[in-house]
Amino acid sequence: MNNIVNISENEIVEGVLAEFSQLAKIPRPSGYEKAVSDYLYKLFSDMGCRVVQDDVNNIIADMEATEDCQEKPLTVLQAHMDMVCVAAEGVDFNPLTDEIKLVREGNLLHADGTSLGADDGMGIAIIVYIMKHLESHGPLRAVITVDEECGMTGAEKLAPEALADARYLINCDSEDWDLLTVGSAGSGDITFRQGFCPMRSSLPKLYRLKVSGLRGGHSGEEINCGGGNAIKALAACLHSWRQKGLAFDLVSFNGGRAKNVIPGGSEAVFYSDAGLEELAAAADESRQEFLAVYGSIEAGAVFAVEPVEDVEAIGTAAGVGRPQAMDRHQKDNLIDLLMCLSNGVSAMSQLCPGLVQTSANLGVVRTVFEADRGEKYIEVQYMPRSANEGSILEYYRTAEILARLTDFELQTGRISPSWGERQDSRLAKLMLEVFAEQNGQPMRMATIHAGLECSWHLQKNPQLDIVSIGTNNNDIHSPSETLELDTVAPQAKLIAEVLCRI
Repeated sequence: MNNIVNISENEIVEGVLAEFSQLAKIPRPSGYEKAVSDYLYKLFSDMGCRVVQDDVNNIIADMEATEDCQEKPLTVLQAHMDMVCVAAEGVDFNPLTDEIKLVREGNLLHADGTSLGADDGMGIAIIVYIMKHLESHGPLRAVITVDEECGMTGAEKLAPEALADARYLINCDSEDWDLLTVGSAGSGDITFRQGFCPMRSSLPKLYRLKVSGLRGGHSGEEINCGGGNAIKALAACLHSWRQKGLAFDLVSFNGGRAKNVIPGGSEAVFYSDAGLEELAAAADESRQEFLAVYGSIEAGAVFAVEPVEDVEAIGTAAGVGRPQAMDRHQKDNLIDLLMCLSNGVSAMSQLCPGLVQTSANLGVVRTVFEADRGEKYIEVQYMPRSANEGSILEYYRTAEILARLTDFELQTGRISPSWGERQDSRLAKLMLEVFAEQNGQPMRMATIHAGLECSWHLQKNPQLDIVSIGTNNNDIHSPSETLELDTVAPQAKLIAEVLCRI
């Protein structure tokens, strides 16, 4: 019997938020999950689960079946504990030490100036709530992984034994309450890196060129929304200056927050002998060219040039005196690389109308000056996605050629597999049936152009019947991230009823 279905929606929301608020207090950017992993270990242990914390800090927590459900098969409830930590411009936020400050406004929950972390803290909170309150269920296993956002290393390193005896897996990392995800794209990991080649510029004035105000967004789910890429826009502006014969020496180029996030802002610091008025006019010309392509989406785009008054504040000074510029060959190579990297959608699915099949995101450019470690380098992070692994390999081959032509060192990570739809999924059929009964409307079913850990889970146990669901999380991976609270209780009730019917 599903007792959760009889709990009021308000009580469910408050209970889930109580769990989520505890997670929000613990800093948990990708790669720094030990504290939240320790918290989850104790939480599940206190709930009576048998808990394992593995070598990479994944949590595997087993809860025995209730007496009336001993014959039911094992079901895994899965989410990830890390989050994308970003702050709005001007917000003082250290993702390694600062908690997420929650703000509740009507039906929306958001953070105070930072990303919220509902992706995927809300998945964990709902799993914990269900395991605490569901009175009748078969054997359950919570699998909470690390590093989903940056490399899916938690899912990759998860021991096959954690999934070998399971029949069903419900992933709680999707972003639409009425969408049943039954497949996802694979992805690649490409990094270009080059040691900084310094020179002392003879040009007299130091400026900053900023591109800002772009919408940004998730590089999988929002890559086909028609927006621009701030790194590409800045590179195009600098390229046009080269074509016009404007003299400039580049000191730094920085933009983007993560390889899987479409960059909404970028900036370059440079020397020039041109006046501010001339440079501003050239930047505005580039903005007009940008708006001619993206204006219907990016009307708020800003291309601005300003003088740099406080030289030390830019953090690029080598010793004392003026910051060094990169030599002109390296400047040209960097701009050439950024201009040549394909960005956005390159192919649509022939089987599923409207679904992106292949895309790429130019996510991050960093000019790094670490005096204490003696490191100076330029780094470019690039992420292709596709339902077809061969298409990702094509990006890898192109990257190899571009790296050779521009003198960059190339680093390529392993390709994350795609997750294909299972035509005979009993779990998907049951989800659709229960959702329609509970909500009086059909549930949509789709394959998505984003990466989910389900693909790695299927590699460990090809017999697993897997689906992915989630609450309405808007503008994820950004300071504008919000959670729609009225989608929380329906998710909890859906999962609870499905567990009772399995």
